[in-house]
Amino acid sequence: MSAIDNTNAASSVLDQYSSSRNSDQPKSNEMGQDEFLKLMIAELNNQNPLDPQDNGEFIAQLAQFSTVEGLDKLNNTTESMSDGMRSSQALQASSLVGQSVIVAGNDLGLLMPQGIISSQTDFPETATDLKLNIEDENGQLLEQISLGNHEKGEMSVRWDGLNLLLDGKIVDLDYDKLNRQEFYVDEAGDQVLNESGQPIRVPYPPGEYSFKITGGVGGKTEEFTTLMSARVDSVSLSPTGSATLNLAGGKRAGIDEIKQIVNE
Repeated sequence: MSAIDNTNAASSVLDQYSSSRNSDQPKSNEMGQDEFLKLMIAELNNQNPLDPQDNGEFIAQLAQFSTVEGLDKLNNTTESMSDGMRSSQALQASSLVGQSVIVAGNDLGLLMPQGIISSQTDFPETATDLKLNIEDENGQLLEQISLGNHEKGEMSVRWDGLNLLLDGKIVDLDYDKLNRQEFYVDEAGDQVLNESGQPIRVPYPPGEYSFKITGGVGGKTEEFTTLMSARVDSVSLSPTGSATLNLAGGKRAGIDEIKQIVNE
């Protein structure tokens, strides 16, 4: 009995496989699952019965193909998740347009008509005799307001140009001691009065303001880093899908730089 020529058989199998492919289909150097199984079955049918291929080799081939196929599926899944995360980030960023955010490094807040400026200050430990200096964009001191003491942690201040909120609570201000003493008047030049018969004060006009907060820590007076809020005017998306917030006043910030989203 003559031995079977495995070389010729393998060539024949490849020829059969090549001729069976649709000539209209695009060429590809990648082998899919169906093609791999067809070649394996053809190899089994054409092996030398006197010297069959070891079962372990077939199992190794199957395991290898399974591993490659699994990695390919994992790669596709990862790409799909990445696309989803980029879309989610773009959607999240677009929802911030028109809102105010506190971002790292922003020390000027833009007061809009009938709007509010917010700030965030973190104290490393309890601070005493706190003073809030409200300055204009040129650094000129407009008002100095006592805030008392504050324990370690975050403090928020909100200001509408006249009234002040400290950690969400109204500060009892002595308005007669404020530097700004301007009141609304009617067409005749008479002061406009509220329901209590008191003249209505005019807040500071729209513009950029900064808060400087000082206080005592460990027997020494310090100035604490205070971050100001800014309105998100628009969002820019890069080709990779990352989002950049375009803030009022020309500043820009990434999503990861947001410290707080302010609800007005």
